[in-house]
Amino acid sequence: HSLSPYIHNAAFKEKRLNAVYIPFEVSDLDEFIKRMVRAETREIDWNLRGFSVTAPHKVSIMRHLDLIDEAAKDVGAVNTVKIIDGRLCGYNTDADGFIDPLRDAFGDLKNAKIGIIGSGGAARACIYALRKDGALVTVIARNQEKGLALANEFDVEFLQLTKNENGFTDLDILINATPLGTIGPLEKQSPVSEDQISNLQLLYDLVYNPFETLFLREAKSKGVKTIGGIEMLIAQAARQFEIWTGSAISTEIMSNAALLRLNKTRT
Repeated sequence: HSLSPYIHNAAFKEKRLNAVYIPFEVSDLDEFIKRMVRAETREIDWNLRGFSVTAPHKVSIMRHLDLIDEAAKDVGAVNTVKIIDGRLCGYNTDADGFIDPLRDAFGDLKNAKIGIIGSGGAARACIYALRKDGALVTVIARNQEKGLALANEFDVEFLQLTKNENGFTDLDILINATPLGTIGPLEKQSPVSEDQISNLQLLYDLVYNPFETLFLREAKSKGVKTIGGIEMLIAQAARQFEIWTGSAISTEIMSNAALLRLNKTRT
């Protein structure tokens, strides 16, 4: 269900670059790196210049890299790899891609009370970016062990997620950094109940397909301001494109390609 091929291929076309973005479903990362990526062991002769990394491989990819950007090290996750002279160089564009739409919608994030639902690579990028902006962050997760470990690593608060919470009365913003709500088997699920979100100022869902998740619909019905995952997707993709090509791209080109594809999948 990835929109990335449509987004990046539209950008390549716009810039008249002889390049193509191809999606791969990877279950065994070690085998993929060995058989498809590393020049000395790969079984395909192709001019691979870089690739995106999605869940659940954003942390495990790091052991395969020759160089890791400082920001990606601090996040503890990589979503972008560029191949430079045969060396795999890792970056994280999720953090900037996440924070830009939030700043635009909310304004100054210093001392804003923000809850992040999730404990994976996407949550890491969110925490990193929010702490840089001076926000007061709480990790919210069902899995106490994983959630607490993440909160301790970044020196932020932890709250165990249950459907019985009496709303998030202490929070200004709530962010869904889990796959719940994604098109397919998880589409009819929301990480929290409708009654828990009415006190919030803003709700941000990192899921981008469908365009409007159950989480977002419930927030809108309560009069809560929302940001959809498509905004983060486009912002981080534009940064990926610049890393790979050395050239900036209009986010409008990418956004139009993403929305065109989403509209096609809905009809």
